Amino acid sequence: MILAYGAYWGTAYAGYALIYTPGYYVHTWDLHNKDLIRPLYLILIYGCCYSAVLPLIKTAILLDWCRIFVPINRMRNVFWWGCVSVISLQCVWGVLCILLLNMQCRPHEAIWKFYLPSKCYSLPDVMLTSASVQVASDITMFFLPQRIIWRLQMNWQKKIGISIIFGVGILASVAACFRLSHTVAFANTTDTMYLIGPLLFWACGEMTCGFFILSVPCLSKLIIESGLPRSVKQSLGFGSKPSEPSYEESEQPHRSGRSDALRSHPMRPWLKNTDTLWSKIGDEDQDHPVLRDSGKSESQTSLHRARADGQD
Repeated sequence: MILAYGAYWGTAYAGYALIYTPGYYVHTWDLHNKDLIRPLYLILIYGCCYSAVLPLIKTAILLDWCRIFVPINRMRNVFWWGCVSVISLQCVWGVLCILLLNMQCRPHEAIWKFYLPSKCYSLPDVMLTSASVQVASDITMFFLPQRIIWRLQMNWQKKIGISIIFGVGILASVAACFRLSHTVAFANTTDTMYLIGPLLFWACGEMTCGFFILSVPCLSKLIIESGLPRSVKQSLGFGSKPSEPSYEESEQPHRSGRSDALRSHPMRPWLKNTDTLWSKIGDEDQDHPVLRDSGKSESQTSLHRARADGQD
């Protein structure tokens, strides 16, 4: 991914520089021959970086999908072989395309210094082949995870959600199809400098979609952990209702209120030394004959009296 990002900046540099030399949507017959040297060199840089970005980013995407969908103890299933096939095609064609772009003319400088004596072959044929390969790869990558997703043990709502997450590759397919259409128009016209603008635009969109596709699986987790859905619900007035207080929570203020009241009011004088008061009453009960025997039954009282008479 890091290598793909570095090559992506190469395309950004070339695309931005073309704004000034000669500019987009400028007809070829409105330019002098000397005005074509710099644009042709920038187009070569853009094509080489583009041919490096797509194999690298698609390889990163497919390896990440293999880590998600392919079990550790079952490496060679249909999905795995499909990913390996697309990766192999992308890597082989990426290297081959870069070689073809740099070998289109002999000597090499004649690619942008078109006035030099040279031998060159038709570049639009390479561009058409490249666009066709990318369209086929994007469509294949769109359908690869769908079979596994719809066989997962979950309800259909979750299957649709996961299918959409891993189906954003259709955006890259759309961009690749538009690029193929503009490549066909570019190959059949002599006003190449005018049509190079939309062609580079859709190529940039295809590369950008690749980075977006690689980031989508972790995007949902990032949004959930950021608290964004909760903030959106609260801003729209759909916040969760406050939960009912539990019995302990409802009783706690009353208990604390009682204890605070007892601490805030001093104890009345007649309530002080209650332990001493009750101990005195207990001693008097033991000495008082009526109170002493009040807790005993009648039979127990008669028995005690008989024992007392016998001792006398």
